[in-house]
Amino acid sequence: MTATNTAAPYTLISSDCHAGGNMKAYEEYLAPAYREAFAEWRGAYSNPFRDLQDDGRSRNWDDDRRNGDLDAEGVAAEIVFPNTVPPFFPTGALITYPPTNRPDYDRRLEGVRTHNRWLKDWCAAHPERRCGLPQVFLFDLDDTIADLKLAAENGHSSFMLPAVPPDSGMPGLYDPVYDRLWAACRDLDLTITQHGGSGNPNYGDTPASGLMFLLEVPFFAHRNLSHLIMSGVFNRFPELRYVMTEAGRGLGA
Repeated sequence: MTATNTAAPYTLISSDCHAGGNMKAYEEYLAPAYREAFAEWRGAYSNPFRDLQDDGRSRNWDDDRRNGDLDAEGVAAEIVFPNTVPPFFPTGALITYPPTNRPDYDRRLEGVRTHNRWLKDWCAAHPERRCGLPQVFLFDLDDTIADLKLAAENGHSSFMLPAVPPDSGMPGLYDPVYDRLWAACRDLDLTITQHGGSGNPNYGDTPASGLMFLLEVPFFAHRNLSHLIMSGVFNRFPELRYVMTEAGRGLGA
């Protein structure tokens, strides 16, 4: 007798996909006041990973190719982190050290806002299968909260919260200075999402720097949640939702 598979089908959703625009696409979403500076930055930018890339990078923005690949893998929908280099960044947003001065911050803020404008339209093309995560900075909380309000208005349900490296000069996530940020997340019903690979200190340029970064990525990913737990953020704001991605299962709080 031939066995029949009667198991009900299940929906497969990827919780850790990545996407982003290319330079040409980002230029179309850039605020006009930054276009001259963008041309200068683009002319001087050198991709440190170009020797590792093939034509697969178009999967970041090519709808037909991306959806075809996802369909082939049986993936119905995806939660999408950034992947390409936003305007005015030295490298990808996930691993770039945060800006520490106002001029650099202003330029990079326009870079992530450009990505967020692109992301809104990119997700709207296939809303049934794309949950994009807008980016924000913590350098100026007035800007952060304004960008979160815009994210909610644009239909996003979550966003990517950056980590705070210990040598950045910025308050750690345990500091009550961020309480108005947590209140905004609660009031806007936005899920806080973080991705492993950010929050490490600057290791300098030595033969061991890259290795030290890789070895300590899990610690600095877990450090974010430890700060939130130990400082009582979830006690003061019990409605908050927090997601860790690509950070491993072990956690010391």
